[in-house]
Amino acid sequence: MAVFQTNTLPGRTVLTTDGTEYLWFSGTDYLGMGHNEEFRSCLLEGINLYGTHFGSSRNNSLRLGVFEEVETLFARFVQGDSALLISSGMLAGQLVMKEIENVLKETGEYSNVIYHYAPRVHPAIWGKNYTSNETPWNSWAASIVTSINDDSKDSVHIICTDATGSPMVEEYDLSIFNLLHNVGNVWLIVDESHSLGVSGPNGDGAGDKLHATLREKTIFLSSLNKALGIPGGAIWGSEHITALLRKSPWFAGASPPTPAYAYTLKKLLETNVYGSAFSKLSANIAYLNSQIPNSDLFVSLPGYPVMCSKSTALFDHLLKNGIMASCFSYPLPTDAPITRLAISSIHQKEDLNRLAEVCNRNI
Repeated sequence: MAVFQTNTLPGRTVLTTDGTEYLWFSGTDYLGMGHNEEFRSCLLEGINLYGTHFGSSRNNSLRLGVFEEVETLFARFVQGDSALLISSGMLAGQLVMKEIENVLKETGEYSNVIYHYAPRVHPAIWGKNYTSNETPWNSWAASIVTSINDDSKDSVHIICTDATGSPMVEEYDLSIFNLLHNVGNVWLIVDESHSLGVSGPNGDGAGDKLHATLREKTIFLSSLNKALGIPGGAIWGSEHITALLRKSPWFAGASPPTPAYAYTLKKLLETNVYGSAFSKLSANIAYLNSQIPNSDLFVSLPGYPVMCSKSTALFDHLLKNGIMASCFSYPLPTDAPITRLAISSIHQKEDLNRLAEVCNRNI
């Protein structure tokens, strides 16, 4: 596929270096934080308070209080007991995967450990004995539940899955894991990078699908650099687990996120800026769906801001009509390209009307 260059941040539109302007329906800035004035104002405040970076370990004898403050607020937002702020979503995932067996030893559950990796799970939570899997997710999850329930051995099972399929959008019903008979020998690791901020009752993710006992045995993690617009990552779950992870050399030895962004996240959570943007996004999704009813062009989910297709012709059709989506191989260069459109809270009705008009034409 063609590659385009730009020297400006895409918003509702994008201007390429050859001078062509397109309506922009791509990326992962679902809540429009890249162009949110409150976000920018808070970031400037944060830079004035904390400078441009903090070159120190989070476990140093001198610590910036803003990190712990935002972790408390974030945990409340995602309905977790405790949270850790990490410098990226990828590091958050790898920190968990590096330390999960040490967690088992600390909790006295370490015996025969069996890993179960979901189909197309993100590389952030690839770990020990990882092998790729292309089974339909629902079939895979049902078979894993049956296998664990039938296991009479003294084994600990670690289930690693994304909360939502990407790049091809796919619904993963995590509630199927509530059917596990004995969660005492199960740990669930869930990557929420494509659900945090845009799924759940208030954009708080997929945690509400799990019953309380299973949530105690679940470690959630996510990039914050998608819907929330923060260049960083997070891990959340029980306070005991985050306390163990805080002692890890993978945590202590990593530079923290820029404190100005931690301050920004804190302020936006306090003022419910994300909640307001989530409401706008939900309204935009509902409006667009009303304009392209019963379309068989896309794979999509109710209330979710992404529409996908395996048709590269659709990408070309949109581009010829002044709309830029994305179409590239991911995560491996050998993967088939997916045409992917993303709706944002900053899109206006005229943008959505134009997209619907172009999509409703025959390609």
